[in-house]
Amino acid sequence: MTVLPTAPAAGAVPATGAAAPPARPVPPPPTDERWRHALAEVIREPHRLTLHAQPLAELSTGQVAGYELLSRFDGAIAASPDRWFTAAEHWGVNARLQGRVLADAVSRRAVLREGMFLTVNVEPHLLTDPLVAGPLLDHADLSCLVVEITEHTRAKDVAAFTALLAELRARGARIAMDDAGTGHAGLSRLLQLRPDIVKLDRELISGIDTDQVKRALVEVLGDFVRRMDGWVLAEGIETPEELEAVVRLGVPFGQGWALARPAAQMLPALDPRVVAQIRGGAARARMDDSVAGLVRPVRSGTDPAACDVLLGPDGLPQLVRWGGTGPADAPRWSPATVVTPSTSPAEVARMAAARPVADVHAPVVCVAGPGHVLGVVRTADLLIALAGPAA
Repeated sequence: MTVLPTAPAAGAVPATGAAAPPARPVPPPPTDERWRHALAEVIREPHRLTLHAQPLAELSTGQVAGYELLSRFDGAIAASPDRWFTAAEHWGVNARLQGRVLADAVSRRAVLREGMFLTVNVEPHLLTDPLVAGPLLDHADLSCLVVEITEHTRAKDVAAFTALLAELRARGARIAMDDAGTGHAGLSRLLQLRPDIVKLDRELISGIDTDQVKRALVEVLGDFVRRMDGWVLAEGIETPEELEAVVRLGVPFGQGWALARPAAQMLPALDPRVVAQIRGGAARARMDDSVAGLVRPVRSGTDPAACDVLLGPDGLPQLVRWGGTGPADAPRWSPATVVTPSTSPAEVARMAAARPVADVHAPVVCVAGPGHVLGVVRTADLLIALAGPAA
C-alpha cells in the first residue's frame, strides 16, 4: 500500500479554480485529509488515471492535425483534473502523477497517423524532476510529441530547465507555451521558451467574434510567433461564431468544443458540418486577402467603341477605359495595370500608386490568363478594402 506524506505545515497552498458545477458535490480543499487517501488510491490503481484525446484541427482545411491528451480521474472525490493536480502538489505526489501521464503520452505516438502530433501539459517546476523527466529521457526519439509548458508557474532551476528543453528538442520533441496571454510571464516567457507552438488561452478567444481588441491582439501575437518560426493554436473555441472569427484571422490551429470534445479514443476526423464551416471560413478569408472579391465585370475586346478593356494582338490587356462620369469628366484611356485574382489588395495598391500621376486613379485589370479578362478593380473599392470593416 502506498503511503503518502502527512499534511504539510501551515501556509499550504489554498484551493484554487472556479466552483464546481451544481450537479456534483463541491470537492474539499487540497489540504483536506480525504485527498491523501484518494490520491493513494489513484497511485495504487493506475486505471483510475486515464487520458482522453481532444482533436487539434487545422483551421484552413478542417483536418485533424493532432491531439491534446487530457487527464481524467476516477477516484473517491468528484473533482476536475486541475483540482486533482492541485491536491497532488499539496500532498507531494504531483511529479509521480505527471510522470505517469508522460509515459502514457509517449507510448501513444505509436497509433498516430503520419504527420500528426500529440501534446501533453507539464508545469515548469516539475519538468526537471527525475520522475517527470525520466519517462521522456528514456526515449532517444521524441518526434511527434509536443511538451506544453504552462505560464502559471516558474521553473525553480532555470539553467536546468533550459538545458532539459534543449535536450528534448534535440530528441525531436517540440515545445508549446500553454495559456499564452493570461499568465504572469507574458512576453518574457515567450522570449525564454521560443516555443514551436503558442496556445492562446480561452480568455482571449471567448467572445472574439464581437471584440475588436481581442482580434487585434490575436493578430499581433500571431505575427510575433510567425517571426519566431512558430505556430499559434487557439484554445477553448466553444461557439460557431468564435470558430468563424479565428478562421478568418488566419490562426493555423484550433481546439475546443465547437470542433470536438475530448474522447477516450482518438477521433480520426471532425464532424463534416464543422469541416464545412472551417473550409467556408477559410475560403472567405482568402477572398478577403485577395482582390478576387473586388473585381467588377467589364467588356473586353479589340473594339474601342464597345469595350472597357482593350486587348492587343497578343490577347493581353493594353488599355483600360475609365472616367466619363459626367459632362466635365470625359472618358479616358490608360495603360492597363494587370493583376491576377490572388493578388493582395495591398500589393495592388502599391502597383496602382506607382503609375504616372495621370493614370493613378485608373482601374486595375484582373485577368485569369491571356485573353481572359475577369474585370477591373476600381480605386474606390480598393481603398475601402484596405480600410477594413468599420469599428
